[in-house]
Amino acid sequence: MEKKLTRSDTVPSIIAGLINGIMLIVIAIALSSLIFTGSLSGYLSQGIGILLFGFLIFSIFSIFTASHPININHPQDIPIAIIALIATTVMATSGKDWSPESTFQFIFVTIALTSIMVGVFFFILGSLKLGKLVRFIPYPVVGGFLAGTGLLIIKFAFIMITDMELSLTNATSLFSQDTLLQWAPGLIFGALMLVASRFISHYLLIPGIIALGISLFYAIMFLNGYSYMSLESSGLLLGPFPDGGLFQGSPIKYISDFKWNIFQDQLPAIGTMMILNAISVLFNYSGLELIIKKDFDLDRELKTTGIGNMIVGLCGAPPGHLSLGGTSLAYSIGARSRLSTIVVALLFAITLFFGSKIISVFPRIILGGLLFNLGLSFIMDWLVNTWKRVPKNDYLIIILIFL
Repeated sequence: MEKKLTRSDTVPSIIAGLINGIMLIVIAIALSSLIFTGSLSGYLSQGIGILLFGFLIFSIFSIFTASHPININHPQDIPIAIIALIATTVMATSGKDWSPESTFQFIFVTIALTSIMVGVFFFILGSLKLGKLVRFIPYPVVGGFLAGTGLLIIKFAFIMITDMELSLTNATSLFSQDTLLQWAPGLIFGALMLVASRFISHYLLIPGIIALGISLFYAIMFLNGYSYMSLESSGLLLGPFPDGGLFQGSPIKYISDFKWNIFQDQLPAIGTMMILNAISVLFNYSGLELIIKKDFDLDRELKTTGIGNMIVGLCGAPPGHLSLGGTSLAYSIGARSRLSTIVVALLFAITLFFGSKIISVFPRIILGGLLFNLGLSFIMDWLVNTWKRVPKNDYLIIILIFL
């Protein structure tokens, strides 16, 4: 019976692994562009390498430690958005006179230390059996902060696409014809993806929209006389990246010159991230319990996730945990074994060590659209949809925290 189940699981697991792997590679590119923008935009390829390495380490860790065979873990958007805010703050204040290389080194070490701190926090919560206490944090506080995170992501999308910040001072420039043509299609793409995902739940929807968007981009550009080289030189593609792999090694080599006093100033933001991340872990496992009809030991999952984050931190990648979307996607396709996660890990490894040429052809406007989609989904879930779900006094608190 077990052999029969294993054979029947092979094809669904491979399909689920391929779909999840491709989607997560695109997500890794999008999330890295949140942090490595502005004066750090020249280090985007290094940032993609850092994210991909984190995705790879989490996948390998899940293969050997997950309590359920279908368990997709990877760096998450909320901590990455807060790290992006830290990077922006540092570049605008203490680090405004730093070289781009010094800024990159500081952010690389900051990412590593943040993941280690998150891991230690998770492990302590699990060891003290305090996992359930995190659920008592007021809902409006979480909602307002996450809605604000959505707006922050949208602002990063504008910076990534146009090299201009979304602000009143830039309003005239942002709505000039040339600049409007840079960001408006990405916003429309992200909004259409959001609307479609609200009405259609098929697992091929998002990969299909992304593939269609990339195809339309190249078709329109080629019909308008652009060549691949002109697209690349015009900054419409992510590349060109340096030849070779994207692997960056460990941030330990930069620790001797690390500016600890500036890092200490970021601890309040990191502390907020740690609490929100703990809530997210517990929410995701609670959601997975409903999908697979199995109870989890939440304290054990916190400890395991904590160990994973500490390992990932030593490798220089951002904090992460269970992805409810990726895990439920694999389960809905029919995957029932760790083979799905193994396929995901293989795709990450191939892209990390050999895939810089493939990633360089990705259109910048599609990447911006993915960021718009992510930011808009935060705002819809936590600012718009909550209007009917919470008392009006609580909603007022959400608005105030958002502002």
